[in-house]
Amino acid sequence: MDFPSSSRRVIITGVNGFTGYYLKALLEARGYRVFGIGVDIAKEAAHHFKSDIGDTDRLIEILEKVQPHYIFHLAAISFVEHSNVPAMYQINVLGTESLLRAVVASKVKPEKILLASSAAVYGDQNREVLDETLAVNPKNHYGISKWGMEQIARNFFDKLPILIVRPFNYTGVGQSPNFVIPKIIQQFKSRAELIELGNLDVFREFNHVQFVCELYEKLIHSQAVGEVVNVCSGRAFSLQQVLDIVSEISGHQLRVVQNPAFMRQNEIRVLAGNTDKLENFVGALPEASLKATLQTFFNH
Repeated sequence: MDFPSSSRRVIITGVNGFTGYYLKALLEARGYRVFGIGVDIAKEAAHHFKSDIGDTDRLIEILEKVQPHYIFHLAAISFVEHSNVPAMYQINVLGTESLLRAVVASKVKPEKILLASSAAVYGDQNREVLDETLAVNPKNHYGISKWGMEQIARNFFDKLPILIVRPFNYTGVGQSPNFVIPKIIQQFKSRAELIELGNLDVFREFNHVQFVCELYEKLIHSQAVGEVVNVCSGRAFSLQQVLDIVSEISGHQLRVVQNPAFMRQNEIRVLAGNTDKLENFVGALPEASLKATLQTFFNH
């Protein structure tokens, strides 16, 4: 398979996932040749390859075929309450190691490898805004697995141009209803009488997935290598604020029942990111509006 030398070729692992779908669309619209790797690809095509992220030999084969300029590693188990904890570590930690070993073994020379970690590695820091200098303190298996991924990646900093990003919460049309924003939108759209939620007094960034993807694209062209960078807006909202905005958009009132079964152990109360380092690398951030995000979601 031959590709024009002028094309900027990109590989996205987890291309069929929520973020992968949006990132692929954005990059293709901007002229990149996008190739996807996924375990759930039903039929291989010229630009889609089926592979388990732990199959290093298969990854080497794909890398040597595509010769990517950039790699976005999104393949992961991202739902905090995922029931298969061993699989979370197998994919998030060892899967990342498999990919990086494959890049080294393939002799491919990408200009940047972006690894998607998570703000969950910070845990509860007893402060409102979190920056990259803080000692990590993950509180659940998901956060711990992402911290393990980061530690594995550091072993390759001297061999590969790696950038680790820590995205804060984001959402958008197509996100699994396991996540809180799709659940809230679904209940309001169906004009339900009530919704069962956990703690309403938690504050999160609820950025749009498009906001995150735009920053990922900017970061691969930045000078950030061997760095950890927050991907965030710095603006956190409580779930009660989200409910109030969607109620205003829909003209519907829901009765909220706080279900103890949805109260997570080791819940982190506030997760908002410091944007200073991010802005140093990419300049001014894309515009972010929670109401616009929720309005788009509701109107879909």
